[in-house]
Amino acid sequence: MKVLRLHQDELPQFKSPVITIGAFDGFHLGHREIVNKVCTLAQSQGSDSVLITFDPHPRKILDQDNSQKYLLNSIEEKISLMAESELDYLVLVPFSVEFSQMVAEEYLDNFLIRYFHPDTLVIGFDHRFGMNSEGDVRLLKKYSEQGKFRLIEISRQEMEEDKISSTAIRNYILQNDLQSASRLLGRPYPLHGKVVRGLQVGSQIGYPTANIKPSDPAKLLPNPGVYAALLRKDGKEYNGLLYIGNRPTLGDQLSQSIEIHIKDFNEEIYNQDVTIDIIEFIRPDEKFENLKTLKEQINRDDQAIAYALERYRILNTNKKKNPVVAVVILNYNGENFIMDFLPSVFENLPPYCQLYIIDNASNDQSMLLVSQKYPEIRRIKLTKNYGFAEGYNKGLSQIDADYFLLINSDVRVSGDWVTPLLKRMQSDPMIMACQPKILSSSNPDQFEYAGAAGGAMDLLGYTFSRGRMMHDVERDLGQYNDARRIFWASGAALMVNSAMFKAMGGFDPDYFAHQEEIDLCWKIQRAGGEIWYEPESKVYHLGGGTLEYSNPRKVFLNFRNNLATIFKNAPIGYLVIILPLRLLLDVMISIRYLISGKFVLTLKVIEAYLISILSTPYLLHKKDLGEQNIEKYRIGPEKLKGVLRGSLFIHYYLFRHTRYSDIPKHYLD
Repeated sequence: MKVLRLHQDELPQFKSPVITIGAFDGFHLGHREIVNKVCTLAQSQGSDSVLITFDPHPRKILDQDNSQKYLLNSIEEKISLMAESELDYLVLVPFSVEFSQMVAEEYLDNFLIRYFHPDTLVIGFDHRFGMNSEGDVRLLKKYSEQGKFRLIEISRQEMEEDKISSTAIRNYILQNDLQSASRLLGRPYPLHGKVVRGLQVGSQIGYPTANIKPSDPAKLLPNPGVYAALLRKDGKEYNGLLYIGNRPTLGDQLSQSIEIHIKDFNEEIYNQDVTIDIIEFIRPDEKFENLKTLKEQINRDDQAIAYALERYRILNTNKKKNPVVAVVILNYNGENFIMDFLPSVFENLPPYCQLYIIDNASNDQSMLLVSQKYPEIRRIKLTKNYGFAEGYNKGLSQIDADYFLLINSDVRVSGDWVTPLLKRMQSDPMIMACQPKILSSSNPDQFEYAGAAGGAMDLLGYTFSRGRMMHDVERDLGQYNDARRIFWASGAALMVNSAMFKAMGGFDPDYFAHQEEIDLCWKIQRAGGEIWYEPESKVYHLGGGTLEYSNPRKVFLNFRNNLATIFKNAPIGYLVIILPLRLLLDVMISIRYLISGKFVLTLKVIEAYLISILSTPYLLHKKDLGEQNIEKYRIGPEKLKGVLRGSLFIHYYLFRHTRYSDIPKHYLD
């Protein structure tokens, strides 16, 4: 984008220019819709895209009260934001009293047409111009009908019933609602300025700050208080504690100060320009008895800001243009799986992905085989076998990526199986995890037991899937080709927002294996996130590769972990009702095992219950810690989806609903 100043720079001969014009204060989502239209039109017809705006902002000239602070953007911020678009030219027009006195027709004839010769003019539905704002869309349509330019009007843009406007954004900022302001802006509210010297009080209490002088004194500042913020400098981003106020603890009648404590930063930046993104309001400004109590409060603010910025990063992962995707396989003595399944994963890996293998201290030749045949694969070797849950936690803590795509070592893939998952994750900031369609490796036209077309749960905590009811697995006839929200995504092939995964504490390490993904997905939904199924992606899973489905160890882990998942995530009042019912049904299951001659499985169910009962105090502790953690990283209200309103057993055995699609829709959330 080339920046020109009218009457200072020589304007080029614009090529059939597609033009928009306005103050564009805030450069919010409504403005961006207009600019995107301008750029798309210009590119389609080989024209120049041109945005015309004013410097100084018209209100600076026309308002009588120069003490008011109302600008959402300084000119430096505006130029920087517009440079991110695909505009060819940004023209800054000097605004003056004389310029404001042009009547509407004079404005069009002697300014717009004379200097810019627009081929096409793109404007918003409420565009006004000329003296006393007498020019409007009707006059523009008249000129367009006379053939002076083609006119395109952008309709009113709305978001969740809020009009996207600079006025609405200002109101949100003044109400301390930075999240809503950011939603309309399409980004955090910025503050651009120069670092100047302050009183050095922050250094005395262990929180050195950079004092900021805004680049435009008319810039609208949030109310006095403490804010979570990010400082951007030289392409890097740093966590910050932003303070705006007159420092009442230090004395009375002090001038307003804007200062930011930058985490993990010790560079000398006096007299340098910086940009601060203001993320979230933490607390109002207040006076403390002394510096000691001020420091104690700042310590608490610091922790609150850490949580706020992590929530921000979780919700903004989907906005990254080139996200980093780590495809991760956990291995333990999986030499045969590596020989049979890894080649398909390696050969069908999109170029934007990096493949990792986390090894749980294998004692076979599997990792030697990987290093020899696939040196490009990054390897993380753990010191012992931590199991599926903790093994993934320890390995993923060493991987820096925006998304983790976890797949079992017995999964085969073909084609571009990653991109549909990534597109689904990036389609909505609330989507925190998703799974592909999981088919059987040995019978590709049939769903696979572990996840099928997305996981569900009944009111008693029993799990099943779209495509698998009890032990009945369906053929894939396209009946589940609709992308939708689900209750849980299978750990056999799970893409998850890495920041949310870490915020939720990853998988529960006590699980060792089985149902850890269900626990994670339940926690994510309780924190406001969503879990999705994406059928455009397909993988083929062997299933039972580590433990056979009827293995006693697996039966024990499934029962114990399922009880723990329910206990940790369901409300206490609900547990009082469902746990006795669960006990009754599980006793019936154990009796069935006994009648079938599977005495060992009966013992494993009893063992799971005994250990769960003895672990009640520990589970209560974990439940409390989990709820605290969910509140720290909450991104929205709890939204559970994929819950069967009733009992899986009643639907299966009494109503004969042997397929998920047999269940009447009113029973399903």
